[in-house]
Amino acid sequence: MRLALYSALSMSIFSASAFAETPTPLKKQYNEPTRGFLIEHGTVSGQGNASVELHTGSDQLNAGGGIRLGLAQAELIINSGLNGYDENEALLKWGMSDLNLNQTPVHWSLLAAVSHIDLEYENGQEFDQTHIKLGAAATLSADAATFTLTPQLIYADSDGAGGTDDTFIELGIGSYVGVIDTESGLFSLGAEAILTSEDGRDNTFTLGGRWAYNEQLNIDIIPAIFSDSDLIGVPGLVRLNVAF
Repeated sequence: MRLALYSALSMSIFSASAFAETPTPLKKQYNEPTRGFLIEHGTVSGQGNASVELHTGSDQLNAGGGIRLGLAQAELIINSGLNGYDENEALLKWGMSDLNLNQTPVHWSLLAAVSHIDLEYENGQEFDQTHIKLGAAATLSADAATFTLTPQLIYADSDGAGGTDDTFIELGIGSYVGVIDTESGLFSLGAEAILTSEDGRDNTFTLGGRWAYNEQLNIDIIPAIFSDSDLIGVPGLVRLNVAF
């Protein structure tokens, strides 16, 4: 009887010890791009982290993409925009030391970008355009919510085909919240506003979602874009980011 009781007690202790030492499964470590839908976050991806982006959409949104390369304390983005001045652009984000806002870290970066294009059409007209962009991006995360503010000063030098020179301010505001984390990935929703003082261009407002499918794949689905030409459709603008 004592032997049976001792054996049962030993088995119970062994089972409890083995159960206690079993590691708790970790959530997926998603590798989301350091941007929202259309605006850049204040974070940088870091040395050795690279990703390729593709985008497509209906109406007047042409297919395109770009490359995001993580550098030491910086990130280089090449040809990854959607506006007329950033779809042909090299943008450098330089990560700065975090700021503290009521014990909450604020990640921020300096932004500098340049683009130039010189086209000659079949009818003999030429289009020569240069853009220079200077600004900053700041991002704050609280629980499941993320907030981004991106002020920029943009200089546009355009010659030919009715182009004009202009210097304007652009302010990007973004708010995003994680909705649910499942075995099929993390789903989040977001809204952005891009306010501009550029002549002849409307402010832009977007509503969309992000599906962080796994550690390498992120899909942005933006069914509502309100700007010069409103886009409301499903899936609307789709942006794909593949990290490697």
